[in-house]
Amino acid sequence: YFRIARMMSTSELVPKAYKDKPQDVLIAMEMGASLGIGPLQAIQNIAVINGKPCLYGDGMLAVCAGRPDFENISEEPILDDKGKTVGYRCTVTRRGRTPIVQSFTIEQAQAAGLWGKQGPWKQYPDRMLQMRARGFALRDSFADALGGVRLAEEVQDYEIKDITPEKNKTN
Repeated sequence: YFRIARMMSTSELVPKAYKDKPQDVLIAMEMGASLGIGPLQAIQNIAVINGKPCLYGDGMLAVCAGRPDFENISEEPILDDKGKTVGYRCTVTRRGRTPIVQSFTIEQAQAAGLWGKQGPWKQYPDRMLQMRARGFALRDSFADALGGVRLAEEVQDYEIKDITPEKNKTN
C-alpha cells in the first residue's frame, strides 16, 4: 500500500495537499477503505482541515448513497414570500427508518458568524446553505457509515482556538 501511496503522491492527478506526501495518501486510502470508497475516490474527496480528515459534500453523499439501505435524498431551497432563497432543507431516507429532515438558514448562518464571510460563504452562499443542511441530514441518517467524519465545508468554518496550557510560572 505504501508503494502505491508513494506513486500516487508523485502524480499530477492528486490534489496539491497530497503532493509528495505518501504518508498522507496512505492515511486517506485507509480512511477511504473504512468508508467503503476506493483509493482514488478517497484522495479526491477527503480533505484534511486543521489536522482533521473530512469529506467534501459530494463525497459524503457518495458514501451514503453507496449503502444498500440508502433510499433517497431530497434537497430544496427554502424560499421567502418573494421567492428568494433563505435556507436549504435536506431530507434523507434510509430504508426501514423514518426520514431525517434538516435545514440550514441564513438566520442560522448569521448567528454562527458565517453569512457574508470571505470565501465560499460570500461566493456561493446558496451552495453553502445546501451543504450544511446536507451534512447534518447525512450524519444524522448514516452515523454508522460515516463514523463521525464531518463535512469539509463545515469544518473549514471552525474557528481554531489554541487551548495549549501556559507553562507553569514560578514567582
